[in-house]
Amino acid sequence: MLSKLFRFFFQREVIAYLIAGVLTTLVNLVLFTLLSRVFGAERWYLTNIPAIGLALIFAFLINRWYVFRSKGPLLHEAKKFIGSRIVVSLLFEYGAMFLLYELLQITQEIPLGQYSLSVSKVLTQFLVIAGNYVLSKFFIFTHKADEA
Repeated sequence: MLSKLFRFFFQREVIAYLIAGVLTTLVNLVLFTLLSRVFGAERWYLTNIPAIGLALIFAFLINRWYVFRSKGPLLHEAKKFIGSRIVVSLLFEYGAMFLLYELLQITQEIPLGQYSLSVSKVLTQFLVIAGNYVLSKFFIFTHKADEA
């Protein structure tokens, strides 16, 4: 059992997905943090929109070409990708953020020099990465390079 789990986490695709996920999360967090500085942390619902949008474009490109090496129809995959990411964003980026920030009052910030990063936003990213992997692997990028 442990060896199967070990083999799963050390597959090229999983490692590539984790790298892509970290890079996508950085795109999201950097833009969110910069915009939060301009508009204020309490307006997270406004700063989240462009951060998610830019991360969405970046994630589609890196997942299609680098992680899943898909050769499927570009527009078809793009529509499924955007649709699934909207669902994940509503559930986790907004739903979990509302739960953590508003209801549970996890409003702490992690100081990063002259900037700060929302603890709630960081926590939601773990849910986002897991949900997006499952949807990408089994629903979106189903045409591998060797199948085309």
